[in-house]
Amino acid sequence: MAHLSSRPTTADRIDEIQEHEHSACLVYPTGAAGVQIACGDASNWTLGAFTEIVPAGVIGAHFDIHWINLEAASEDTTYELVLYAVSEELGRIRFTTINIANATILPSFPFQCVVVDADTQIQAKLMSATGVADTVTISLYYHHY
Repeated sequence: MAHLSSRPTTADRIDEIQEHEHSACLVYPTGAAGVQIACGDASNWTLGAFTEIVPAGVIGAHFDIHWINLEAASEDTTYELVLYAVSEELGRIRFTTINIANATILPSFPFQCVVVDADTQIQAKLMSATGVADTVTISLYYHHY
């Protein structure tokens, strides 16, 4: 299973919360451009193929994702992005990009998921209101446990 597989004791949970509350926010990828994700091959609202965001073995501690940073979007439209721990859905967000005065607004989005086991691969799928050729580029903000 992709999330924290053992049930922690109360003392373990208190230590985990303490570590999480006081650990630094991390970003993936760090020191590099984000990862581009494409919509499906059909018309609108069709999920694309899995795109690897974080390879297995890269994040060496239990972690959870707090924010998704949108770095680029090919169209001003409504998107739905799904994150997976390997192939198990962690959660999804829906957002709309808007062009104002020739500048597309690219925000970060809050995200909440279960604690993910160390070394787990993170993947994503994307769909949009307009369809096939749409892409977004993202990075993730996360915390270790």
